Parts: sequence; C-alpha cells; structure tokens
Amino acid sequence: MLNYMKSEFYRIAHGTEAYLLVVALVVVVLAANVILYAMTFVDPTFPYATVRFSLSNLLGMFTMLFALAGVLVALLYADDRKNGTCKNAIAHGCSRTSLFVGKCIVSVAVGLASMAVVLVVYIGSAALLLEGPVAEPAGVLFTAIAAGLPSIVAAAVLAVALEGYFAKTATAIVAWIVVVFVVPQVLALIGLRIDPVAVFAGWLPTNIFGNEVNMAFLGGDFPWDKPFGLAKCLIAGFASLALFAAVGVWRARKIEL
Repeated sequence: MLNYMKSEFYRIAHGTEAYLLVVALVVVVLAANVILYAMTFVDPTFPYATVRFSLSNLLGMFTMLFALAGVLVALLYADDRKNGTCKNAIAHGCSRTSLFVGKCIVSVAVGLASMAVVLVVYIGSAALLLEGPVAEPAGVLFTAIAAGLPSIVAAAVLAVALEGYFAKTATAIVAWIVVVFVVPQVLALIGLRIDPVAVFAGWLPTNIFGNEVNMAFLGGDFPWDKPFGLAKCLIAGFASLALFAAVGVWRARKIEL
C-alpha cells in the first residue's frame, strides 16, 4: 500500500488536477476580499469590509467544504479505470482493501494541504485588506473547521467508495450528491411532521453544518459553541466516517475491476 500511495502522490504532484482546484479557490477567496475592499472606495461607510464579515461567509457556506471534498476525489480519480491504475496496483500485490484505504489517505492528505493553502490566502488577504480584529473571527473559523473535519473526511471517503463502485464518474457523483445532500434534506422535511425522523435528521452532518449554522446566523449559537453541540458535530462526523469506510472496504472486496 505504501508503494501505491507513493506512486499516487507522485502522480498528483506532477499532474494538474489538484493545482487547478487550488488556484480556482484561491482566486475566488482573494477576489471576494478584494471586492469588499474596493467597495470602501465606492462608499466610505460600507459596513461589510471587515475581517469578521469576510470569514463568516465561509461559515454560511460551510457545506461547500463537503462538496469540495467530493470534487477533489472526482478530479483525482476520474481516469483511474481508464488508465488501469487499480489493475496495475493489484497485479503488483496491493489488495483491494489496501487500494481503497490508500486512495482515502491520499485524497484526505491532498485535501488538507489544499485547504491549508486556501485558508492562508483567505485569512491573510482579509487581514491585509479589511478592517477589524483577525484573531477572534479566525478562531471561530478554525473551531468550525475542527468540528466539521471528521464529516468532511467522511464525505471524501464516501466519494472514494462510490468512485470505485460505479463504472462512470458521473454516476458516482450523482450517487454522492444524493447521499450527502439530498437524503438529509428530504429527512429534514419529513421531520417537520414526524418527530423521530427529525431527531435522526438532526444528527446528519450536512443538516448540522447547513441548517443549524444558518439558524445561528438568525440569532443563537453555532452548533459547536457548546459542549453538547461540539460533541454532536464530532460524533456525527466520526460515525459517518466509520460507516462509509466500512461500506467502502466491503464493496472494495467485491468489485470487479
């Protein structure tokens, strides 16, 4: 598995997929802060050219990090079957389970490195261009990321599992969207009428970091602000990670390459 992971890191480092995603995200976050800064020249009383407002935008779109985890996996492994990478790895002694675990580790490592680069540009440009303190809003953002990281990793693991199961990347993407976004929202809607369903839906990561975070902006605490809420975020994330990893390993042993 280590040799497979080394070859994957080498392939990704010498490819363009991860770099293009990082560059696109850097351009987006930098442009957002530049626009806020530029608005102060149009209107000196513009109230939103602050670090707090800029960083809170990511909190309001936190589930986008789940989506980016899926996008990253799709970019890294879309051509895996066509290139015969999996078959070659198995031919050289890598088991199907090791192959799945290796893909998950590589995807998560590349994702964390990409996130670090984007966050440095995001927070750094906000600190340089915008008004207000940096430490407190940055601390809130890092706390949110720490609370959501197990769920984000779980989303990446699910993407790897589905990518290995479906023959076409497009089909895997659709299935991933259904599991991560559609099913939780449907259950949340059903939960408006059926209380036990509402309780279950409230423990699904995209509902916690989507619906509950949006409610916090209307007044109240973020889910991770209190011990129970933080525990809920972490339990939901690690439970999802364990479930998706178990399903991925089970399917990896059965799938035909």
